[in-house]
Amino acid sequence: MTYTRSIFVTNNGLTDHIGVAQVLPYLEALSARGHKIAVLSVERPDQQDLYRTEIAPRLARAGIVHSPILRHRSSLAGKLERFAMPSLLLSRLDGLVTAFRPDVLHCRSYMPLGAVLQVSQRRAVPFVFDMRGFWVDERCESGIWRGPVGRSYALHFRRLETQALAKASAVITLTEDARELVAARASYNNCPIEVIHCSVDQTRFAPDRALRQSWRKQLGFGIHDVVLAHLGSAGPLYRIDATYRLAAALRAQGVRSKLLLIGDHRAKDHIDAANGHGITLGDNEILCRQVPHQDVPSLLNAADLGLSFRVTKPSSLGASATKVGEYLSCGLPVISNAGIGDIHRVVPDPAIGLVLDGLSDADLQAAATKIATARFASRSTIRDRVAGRFDLDAACDRYDGVYQSFAQRRQAA
Repeated sequence: MTYTRSIFVTNNGLTDHIGVAQVLPYLEALSARGHKIAVLSVERPDQQDLYRTEIAPRLARAGIVHSPILRHRSSLAGKLERFAMPSLLLSRLDGLVTAFRPDVLHCRSYMPLGAVLQVSQRRAVPFVFDMRGFWVDERCESGIWRGPVGRSYALHFRRLETQALAKASAVITLTEDARELVAARASYNNCPIEVIHCSVDQTRFAPDRALRQSWRKQLGFGIHDVVLAHLGSAGPLYRIDATYRLAAALRAQGVRSKLLLIGDHRAKDHIDAANGHGITLGDNEILCRQVPHQDVPSLLNAADLGLSFRVTKPSSLGASATKVGEYLSCGLPVISNAGIGDIHRVVPDPAIGLVLDGLSDADLQAAATKIATARFASRSTIRDRVAGRFDLDAACDRYDGVYQSFAQRRQAA
C-alpha cells in the first residue's frame, strides 16, 4: 500500500467539540490506513486535563505526531495573540516541515491559510485546501465582520482564498452545491474537488430504545412530551428564534412541546430571547445541557425531533451541519429550512423530516400542523436511509483517495 506523509494544520483544538467530532476521527482513520500524520493545532489552556487523559492517549495509539500551540489564559493576552497567531503558525509549520518532511500540507479551513500558502511556496510542498464552508461569506453575511475592521478582515481572507484556489493541488468542500460554486470561481485552477460531508461515527450515534427510556426519565420528560432538540451554538448563523416559534406553534396545536438545547446555553437567556419575540417559555418547557461529545447520542435518543434552522444566505450553500447527520443517525426526523447546503438531498421526503421553504410564522405553523399529524418513519428506517451519506468510514475512504494521489505523485518523482 502507498502512504502519504501529511501535516494537518487547524486553528481548532483537538479538545474542542469540532476536534473531537470532526478532526480526530478522520486523522485516526487515515493513520490506520497507513498514512503518516503530524498535526499542528491551536489548543485551549482550560482543556489540558482532557487533553492529557483522553486526547494524548488516542494520538499515541494512532502514531500521530502532535505539535500544539497553547493559547494564553488571560483575556488581554488572548486578544493580542490573535494578531500574533499567523506568525506563530508560520514559524511552527516551517519547523515541522523540516522535521517531518511531508508530501502534502492539509489546511483545514481559512485561519491557517496564510502560513500554509507561504510554507507551501517556499518549501515546494503541495497543499490541500479543506475549505469546509464559505467562511469569509458566512462572517460577512451574518454581521460578525462589519465596519472598517470587519471589512479589512474580509479583504485579507478573501485574498488568501483567491490564492488558495489558484494554487491548491486539491480542494475539499462539504456539499455538492459548494463544489459547483468553487468550480465557477475565476481563480480556481481546475484541480480535483472532492465532496466530503460532515460524517458521524455510526457505532456511537444510533437509535437505542433503552437509552431513550432511561434518559427521558432522567431528564424529566413525560411520555406525551414532544422533545425538540437543538444541538450546538445559538450564534448569529442560526435562527434560534424559529426554534421558539415552532415550539409555540406546536403548543397551539395541543402538542406538549419541550425544548432540549444541547451545548453552551442558559435557560434564562433563551426565555428572555423568546419573550423578545412575543413567546412565553416556561421553566418547565426548556432544558439546557452541556455534555462531553460522547454523551450527545444519549441526549439525542431522548429527543423526538432534531432542529436545524440557519440563516439563509449565499454562503449557506456550502454548509453541512454536523448536527443533521448526528440527528438522522440517531433516527430523529430533521426539521430544517431550505437553502442550506444539500439539505434537499439529505432529507428527500417527509418520511424522514421536513424542509421548510422559509421561516415565517405561516411556514412554522404549517410545519407544526404536519408534525402534529404526520407519521414519520421509524428511527431504524431513518437511520438506514441516511447511513451511507454520513458514514465515517466512507468519508475516510474519500480522504484516503485524496492522500493516495500525493503518495503516487511522490513515487513517480
